[in-house]
Amino acid sequence: MQATSKTTTRRQFATWLAAATAGAAAAIPATALASPDDDSALLQLEEQVFEAYWAGHAKNEEIYQLGLDEHWWAEFRRLRQEKDGQILSEQEAWDVVAATPEGRECVRLEELRDGHWDRMAGLIDRMWALPAKTEAGRKAKALVLLVCVLGAEWQDRDEEADWHVLKARRLLIDLVGGEAAESLRESFA
Repeated sequence: MQATSKTTTRRQFATWLAAATAGAAAAIPATALASPDDDSALLQLEEQVFEAYWAGHAKNEEIYQLGLDEHWWAEFRRLRQEKDGQILSEQEAWDVVAATPEGRECVRLEELRDGHWDRMAGLIDRMWALPAKTEAGRKAKALVLLVCVLGAEWQDRDEEADWHVLKARRLLIDLVGGEAAESLRESFA
């Protein structure tokens, strides 16, 4: 509301305040208005993140089962080797492989997979914007971080993990706290 020399009545101010707060309340998700110790929104996002994660991995499995990744890289390396005194550039070799039937199928599956990864990334951004208020919320964030963000080496069992991964993961799990931390510890033992 802009300051003016005109006097504002209580009724005008109340009308303006109601309009201003109605717009602000509409912008706040209903889950953010829940009790201060409720992490239900985080837990729902965790579930959706893992749905997207596993759907993306299902496309990876399809690529591997069809041998498309092996075909792609074998053909790419073959085209990058010198042949009759001529070497294809990376982009030229990439384009040739992508034009093969196997290459087209691999690209199709990767595009489907990437849609899941993009969805997962957006959900993680939303998840990170919400503060964790409970052990369950902290566990959900830690698990998504360890599995979906940091990568495979962060999922190794304790006896197989690199020292730096082991130390950082243990600290993260300690920050989760309580019974939730204990169940995370057990999953990596």
